[in-house]
Amino acid sequence: MSLAGRKAPRAWPAALHLLLFAAIIAIPLLALLGAMFYRSAVQEHRRLERLIGQELAELIASLERDIERRTAVLQTLATAPALEAEDWASFHRQAKASLGKNYLVLTDSTGRQLVNTFVPHGTEPGFTGDLATIETMRRSMRPVVSNLFTSPVAKRPVYNVSIPIPTAGGTGLRYAMSLGLFPEDLRRLLQDQHLAADWTTEIWDRKGVILAHSHEQERRLGETVPERWREQPLGRVVQGRSLDGERVLVASDRTATGGWTVRVSVPARLVDATTRELLWAWGVAAALVTLLTGVTAYVFGVGFTGPLGATARGAAALGRGDPVEVGDTRIVEVNAVNHALREAAERLEQSRTALRYSEQLLGTAADVAHFGAHQYDAVHDRVHRSPQIRRILGVGPGEDRDLESALDFVHPDDRKEVGLRKRQILASEQQYQLTYRIRRPDGEVRWVMDRGQVERDAAGKALRVVGLLVDITDLKEAEERQRLLFEELNHRVKNTLAIVQSLAQQTQRSKSDPQEFTRAFGERIMALSRAHDLLTRTAWRGALLNQVVSAVLDPFSAYAGRIEVSGDAVELPTSITIALALMLNELATNAAKFGALSIDAGRIEISWTVTPMKTQDGEGVVVDFIWQEHEGPPVAPPKHRGFGSRLLAASAQQIKGELDAQFAPEGLRCRLRFPVPARTS
Repeated sequence: MSLAGRKAPRAWPAALHLLLFAAIIAIPLLALLGAMFYRSAVQEHRRLERLIGQELAELIASLERDIERRTAVLQTLATAPALEAEDWASFHRQAKASLGKNYLVLTDSTGRQLVNTFVPHGTEPGFTGDLATIETMRRSMRPVVSNLFTSPVAKRPVYNVSIPIPTAGGTGLRYAMSLGLFPEDLRRLLQDQHLAADWTTEIWDRKGVILAHSHEQERRLGETVPERWREQPLGRVVQGRSLDGERVLVASDRTATGGWTVRVSVPARLVDATTRELLWAWGVAAALVTLLTGVTAYVFGVGFTGPLGATARGAAALGRGDPVEVGDTRIVEVNAVNHALREAAERLEQSRTALRYSEQLLGTAADVAHFGAHQYDAVHDRVHRSPQIRRILGVGPGEDRDLESALDFVHPDDRKEVGLRKRQILASEQQYQLTYRIRRPDGEVRWVMDRGQVERDAAGKALRVVGLLVDITDLKEAEERQRLLFEELNHRVKNTLAIVQSLAQQTQRSKSDPQEFTRAFGERIMALSRAHDLLTRTAWRGALLNQVVSAVLDPFSAYAGRIEVSGDAVELPTSITIALALMLNELATNAAKFGALSIDAGRIEISWTVTPMKTQDGEGVVVDFIWQEHEGPPVAPPKHRGFGSRLLAASAQQIKGELDAQFAPEGLRCRLRFPVPARTS
């Protein structure tokens, strides 16, 4: 057939071809954008779930720490000589002076009250209102956190943190000591998390009764949670309903101590709002893509395939764990994805490096974790010791010994009791744990913990005992140091209360407005608290100067990039630590309000040098501490001396320091020179 006779294909205008080409480009691109927005929505949802889980974990950890702190207070009071001497009047005074607004209840094993610091001594009710805790501790001999109940003396809902005090033989309950606490403390704990206003947190006890609610404490206290809340799976973020019926994302979990349940919830409308925003963004992006691709598809269409292909290969390489090699292109969206891929690859490599380092640390720890193993053949009366146990006993390789001669290493004062216990273990026990002293051949006395298990035949006759001997001398020495620290606790508390009283009086004089007083006094109390936290971690032996600076400036972390800290290592005693923490808090607060931190360009340099000096007690040092503000608002000397200035001067005088404050126009400069005496212990 001739060309003239062939049927011509249907022709389309060039504009239509370009529009079709634009549609071919736009449709996949719109789909890709939709997928990316969908992925963003999913990731936002997952981020919120992770955040809920993190806040829940932090809240449970804070609650556990609070219970542990309460238990530590009780354990400290349990060592009081007045308690051992049953001098209830003296113990009542000591406990009341130590506990502040909380109160202590001491009962015998039947629940009869011996001491109740909520009322004057001698007017205690007959029996405690929390008999369930007494019964629980009688069975377990472990600390107990009670459910919410109404105190017969306080006439309001309370809960108890209680510890058992065993009898002299350690086999029964002698006393039960309880710390009466008010649910308001738990609400403050919830508020200390500083969550957004839309977030809600609750705590309820083992019976499902609410102890604390972050927003409606008075209304919800004592209310029983819905059954659907108690049936919710623990540790997972799920859809749920609030007490008012609002749809929420919620996660809950139980505390290890006390078995209370903590719940964190976020309104689902926050997630819905994010989804709507993403849909709007996708709609706008779709319109723009449709318009732009219709104009530029023909010119730039070819340029998309290469960069997208490289991005896809980079994503595949990331999935396989291979190196990601993606460079920048002229396409912003592709560059954003490539940048995310590179960052993900870097984070993945960092995670692998951290994992390898952790494995090395774990391996090293396993190599150096030594203990001694022993085995007793009850049939042939032979004791076998491992090389590690011989090193603990301080002897070289030797022949196996019988049970009686093996007790030669037990300290003479403990030998009779240990021998008797081991014979009792062989006769009737399955597992055992003993703590006693040994005396090595060189005369050194060590403490050991002997734990093991008895293997018996079908008739119950002992065949073999396998056990471990662990050197716990350091632990015993630590316990002795802790006992001495507990004796200092009352003195420390009195000093702290005196400081708080002084702060309150001085702040009230300079801040007549109640709100200003509350804010200023709260900031100074928190600075004192951070200093106490730092000292607690070192058993009140003092703290390093750089640790004090870091602890005080922690609330100002938003300015971290504008605060430079440098200085030599120097350890401060307790008195200097507290005074310096209050001074640094005052300087930082003033800088954030009126000084260098109040504008974006301002910055602060904190530095110090250490110079040796001679003292009567030995070698001490002089610290030359400088606080210098730069590029802040113009500075002028104050027209009157406020509490901050008096606090700085009084604190400097307290630590026998020399304070020089210069209000130069370029920024405040404070120089503090103070001596640090030689450490005596």
